Amino acid sequence: MVKIKDIMKKYVVTVNPELTLSDAAKIMTNNRIGSVVVTQKNKPIGIVTNEDIVKVVAEGRSPKNVKISDMKPVRKLVTVAPEDDMLKVTRMMIKKGVKRLPVLKDGKLVGIVSEKEILLVSPELINILSEKLKDRVERVAKPTEIISGICETCESYSDDLKNIAGRWICETCRD
Repeated sequence: MVKIKDIMKKYVVTVNPELTLSDAAKIMTNNRIGSVVVTQKNKPIGIVTNEDIVKVVAEGRSPKNVKISDMKPVRKLVTVAPEDDMLKVTRMMIKKGVKRLPVLKDGKLVGIVSEKEILLVSPELINILSEKLKDRVERVAKPTEIISGICETCESYSDDLKNIAGRWICETCRD
């Protein structure tokens, strides 16, 4: 089992919430990264991505005039631990619709993991998961139907999942 601590980037670029989005964009460009973690008193409170900056521009606002603290959080900051399993984290990223996750240990920022790190370790995993989970999201399977996806008991991929008491269970775990 691959742990997040084995694939995460240990150097994380952080910013103060009082910076403008323009400043954040310059920092991201200079570091060739797609996000910065927003910290206050050394604690992560949010994340700004290149998509957030594009959204502000699309709304007709200038990134020079918008502070990070002025942005309304789209969602609660999702974090993971260094000991978390990569498969579990991949599933969480897909479910939550995020591409990057700060890694915290005892409340302290110790790294960041993105789809990029997961792809470098296991490119076939992301293809299987994204296609199968996208299929599950786009349609609601009937409880009597057999579907493909991740078993909710053993977390293995299966083309033979059945709905047992509201959980999708593979053939092996049903036995």
